[in-house]
Amino acid sequence: MKTQHISALVLSALVVSLSAGCGNAASSREACVEAPGLAGDHVYVFSAGSVSQARVERTVRSDGSETLSGVSRVASFEVKEYAELGPDGRLVYADVLATNASGETRRLIADAQHGAFYVQDAHGGRWKGMASDAPWVYAGLAGDAAFAPLPTPVSAWVTLRATSASPDVRVLDATLREGRIVAQDQLVAEGEGDERFVIAGDVVLSANGEFVTGLGEAAAVEPLRIASASLRPRRVAQR
Repeated sequence: MKTQHISALVLSALVVSLSAGCGNAASSREACVEAPGLAGDHVYVFSAGSVSQARVERTVRSDGSETLSGVSRVASFEVKEYAELGPDGRLVYADVLATNASGETRRLIADAQHGAFYVQDAHGGRWKGMASDAPWVYAGLAGDAAFAPLPTPVSAWVTLRATSASPDVRVLDATLREGRIVAQDQLVAEGEGDERFVIAGDVVLSANGEFVTGLGEAAAVEPLRIASASLRPRRVAQR
């Protein structure tokens, strides 16, 4: 699906909790989720009608740490993600595989705990070191925008938690195989109440304090040069 069609996405969230379930969620932009901080297992399905765009399995622990596994469609790519986040919101570990329509792949392993990352693509594979002075965010796996996080629920949540932990984050670009310090306000903007927007290249994803609530809308702005006035996505459904 092309980027300009992402605004038509409707979020249908199904949440399964170890302690309580909320049943089948109605098709809306708002996820059916448990109370903030509640430990348990959760499943989120983002779809446009009957077409699934992303599915995320998430486990939240009582200390605030969590793991996420997701499969998403991004333009002509299928993206598989696994991420571990610490109680402070920092990325601990990620393993991301992007496959295009031709079957070509790019894989990123980010071991933030040990300050090293690995990229495997058509140019070969190699480990490199990178400073862990700021929380890590990954990018450069699908699309052309440099240092732009993926427009997927897992990547958006990793970005949101990272920017909540620090005013600056280190964005790791798998294509360029390097990292760059980026200010949080270049990646996340505040909305009304607890609503926030995550900037992923030319796409704006919506989220709240519990999880991602929508896969976003194309934004007519340049990556990493975002004006707050341009971040309000057009409403396509009632909450």
